[in-house]
Amino acid sequence: MTDPPPIRLRVATTDPEVASDRLRQTYAGAEIRTPRDDPAFAYRQDVDGDDELTLGRFHFGGRGRVNLVLEDALTVVRRRTGTHRWELDGRRGTGLMVIQPHEDYRAELEFLEVDSLNLHLPALRETARAVHGDQGLEVAFDHPRPASPAHAKYWADTYEFVHEALTDPAIATVPLLRADLRRRMSVATLETFRLSGDPRARRTSVAARQTAYRQAVEFMHASLSLPVTVEDVARHVGLSTVELVRVFRSQTGMTPAEHLRGLRLAAAHRDLVRGAPADGETVRAIALRWGFPHAGDFARRHRHAYGENPARTLHG
Repeated sequence: MTDPPPIRLRVATTDPEVASDRLRQTYAGAEIRTPRDDPAFAYRQDVDGDDELTLGRFHFGGRGRVNLVLEDALTVVRRRTGTHRWELDGRRGTGLMVIQPHEDYRAELEFLEVDSLNLHLPALRETARAVHGDQGLEVAFDHPRPASPAHAKYWADTYEFVHEALTDPAIATVPLLRADLRRRMSVATLETFRLSGDPRARRTSVAARQTAYRQAVEFMHASLSLPVTVEDVARHVGLSTVELVRVFRSQTGMTPAEHLRGLRLAAAHRDLVRGAPADGETVRAIALRWGFPHAGDFARRHRHAYGENPARTLHG
């Protein structure tokens, strides 16, 4: 399992040529066109993520146009402030929208700030196939707009959560956490925009579910320190994530995500017990190592499971 290195880009300029060059670092072939000598023009980009997922916040001062055609990636764009009038292969709009590979995106901008999501298409395809239990599924959306305003809000709320986490350097450098954030953003995108076709969930017998449960638990134990997601587990045992949830609920009363989190909490507890605070070992470092980005949440879970604060366990 590969671990793409984290990406962190920060750019600010008032030169349109420099802006186009920097934008092409994220979108190959992108071009910014502005009125000649526009005194209001300014450009800023903040991009975080890795080769499979990047989140960007882009600011365009003044007026202009942006053109680009994606290659092996999919992008979602959300306006925060200003004017964003987009055209995508003849379809026009102003709100949340998805750009698919090889589509011709053109937009008129005016004092615009946008959020953007880039998802590497092969990684998104893997998640979609695991979620829907269809190994032949190809990711293609029927329309650039979201399925409903409620779906758009769900996507935006997920983006805000992932953006806050991914822009924290302590979290962004932990492969386990980045994998979970990729999964969250991929699933939100797959649910927000309507997929072409009709993905079908497969059924399994009781015996097959028992076998799948055993294989899933073995895989979780073997891969505990790796950035494994529930979709990875489902793919390993040949089920959709929906089916895997049914399997775990029938066997344990928990979801696979809860089971995996419990295993990681146990591993973190072992590290706390064996830890050496005199050598610089900290509760936060151990929590991040095992996929718990929020100190308060980790402390609460640890107290519930082991009856004491993690700091006391470490220093005990």
